[in-house]
Amino acid sequence: MSINSRNKGASFERKIANLLVSDLSLQAPVKRILEQTRTKQLPDLIFGSWFIECKFYKSGSEPLTGWWEQLLRSCNNGQIPALVYKFNRRPIKVRTKAKYLNPDLSDEGVVVDLGWNDFTYVLKTLYQDDIDKHERNGTIK
Repeated sequence: MSINSRNKGASFERKIANLLVSDLSLQAPVKRILEQTRTKQLPDLIFGSWFIECKFYKSGSEPLTGWWEQLLRSCNNGQIPALVYKFNRRPIKVRTKAKYLNPDLSDEGVVVDLGWNDFTYVLKTLYQDDIDKHERNGTIK
């Protein structure tokens, strides 16, 4: 990976972390997992139970299968996968499993792609415990 693409990826990770803070009205910052550059089984961000992998590419419209598979390999203890992806001149999208939106949709292979505002709505509506957990853990010194 070139230095330029690494910087672009880190910049997008910071952007997503900052968007989570602003859009969820958080007091505690969302921090990047810096060890993820050396350890393949770590996501870019952890927010409560959510393991978040961020991908920003110049062209395309659908995330690569390998991005999703990489994220699923990192989720092994009940973490919830969220692939945040963006292509130039396209909005930010978030892929997750349908069962995390509705437990009646239990098929492990069914995924949904949400717009960013839809994703933050889901977090505020269904995952307030994760927001509270983040705020508690983020304010401990």
